[in-house]
Amino acid sequence: MAESLDIVHRDERLLAINKHSGALVHRGWANEADAVVVTELAAALVGHPVFPAHRIDRATSGLLLLALDEDAARALGAQFEAGTVGKRYLALTRGLAPEAIEVDHPLRPLDGKTGKRRKTEDARPAQPARTSLRRLAAVEFDERNFSLVEARPHSGRTHQIRRHLKHISHPIIGDVRYGKGALNRRFREAVG
Repeated sequence: MAESLDIVHRDERLLAINKHSGALVHRGWANEADAVVVTELAAALVGHPVFPAHRIDRATSGLLLLALDEDAARALGAQFEAGTVGKRYLALTRGLAPEAIEVDHPLRPLDGKTGKRRKTEDARPAQPARTSLRRLAAVEFDERNFSLVEARPHSGRTHQIRRHLKHISHPIIGDVRYGKGALNRRFREAVG
């Protein structure tokens, strides 16, 4: 079971995993019996519970830091809370994204059970959310523009980068919730 983890680094206090798209960081409201859950695989590998230092959306791949003891978890948590840890994401987006932009757009919390927007009467107030975006490259394909964008979130709202990119009309290619279905299908058919 643990052999399916892609371990990037391991020492006595930390485990860095290359989390693949589709894997859950931990079990939550979507308790699917057959889900790949990184914290469960890592705990089986080390023989005791592990503590994720941050979250990564299920559909997102990237480096996930796991603390191997409670002291390391507290120290990492304090660093994330203080903003001394930098997070950087890459995304392929629709259209010619701006060379650089700060998206300062508050986001309403999503429903904890469904992961979707709450009905207006149940909605909680929007929370501040800011993301720095920078276009790294642009390409034209099938008479459409696409951009490779670097995103640096300065807050940690659910689906923040995905929602901010949609807000500026440059949704992530392949994003079934915030993207464009027809374009996602055409792109998948063309490149697999």
